[in-house]
Order: sequence, then C-alpha cells, then structure tokens
Amino acid sequence: MKRSDLGLLALRLGAGSILAAHGLPKLMGGEGRTAPPWLSRLMGPNYQAGWERSGPENFGKSLSSMGLAMPEMAARASGLAELGGGVGLMLGVGTPLAGLVAAANMAVAVRAAHWKQGFYGQGGYEFPLLVGAAALALALTGPGGISVDGRR
Repeated sequence: MKRSDLGLLALRLGAGSILAAHGLPKLMGGEGRTAPPWLSRLMGPNYQAGWERSGPENFGKSLSSMGLAMPEMAARASGLAELGGGVGLMLGVGTPLAGLVAAANMAVAVRAAHWKQGFYGQGGYEFPLLVGAAALALALTGPGGISVDGRR
C-alpha cells in the first residue's frame, strides 16, 4: 500500500461524506420530515433543522429566488449530484464521473448562491469551492488503490 493511496482515500472520504451529507436532505428532507435518528446523532444537533428546511420543494424555492430555471428539477439534480457523487467518491467507484458531476454542481453553487457573499465568511464561496476542487482533483487523478475502481 502506497502513502498516496492513503492520501487519496482520506480525500475521497472527506469530500464524499460532505457531499453526501448535503445531498441527502435535498432529496429526502422537507417540512414535517424527520431525518433517521442514527443520522441525526451522527451529524449533530443542527442536522434535523437543516433536514426540515431542505427537500426538493424548499430547496427549489431557494433556487427559484436565485433565478435558476426549472428550480424543483434543479433541486433534485443538485441533490442527486451531491448524494450520488459523494457516495461514488467515498467508495471510489466511477470516480471520474462522480468527481466531475460533484465539481460541476459545486461550481453552480458557487456562482448562483455564494458568489455575492464573497470568498470568506458565512455564506461565502470558500467551502463549496474547496469541496468542488477536491472532487475535481479526484476526477482527474483517480481514486487510488484503496477503492472499488482501484481493485479492477
């Protein structure tokens, strides 16, 4: 086992889990909906509130207020990109596609939702930029040997 494989595993697990944790509520959350208790415990005390504020309908309303076309469809696509891309990156399966999809989604998030807040601070684009850059780096370099793709 190479050190670079361990480094890529750490990057995949970090970026992938962040993406998946943000994508799942976009698909399954919403007013009156409850996150699975084990997931709320794992994610912390703020997760349930975020789950209830999310969901395709609520996220779609946010996207609509930003002027995005077909906001509810875009909300579902974003949730799928984050959840699917995140899980793909964590497992190291379909890594080039998972990374590109996640990076493209983060690029849209930076431009549409975070750009006006500037780089730094609450609502700024530094966090989605970092997650998107990590996803793109994995798409370009591959997942390393400790992965489903690396075992083929």
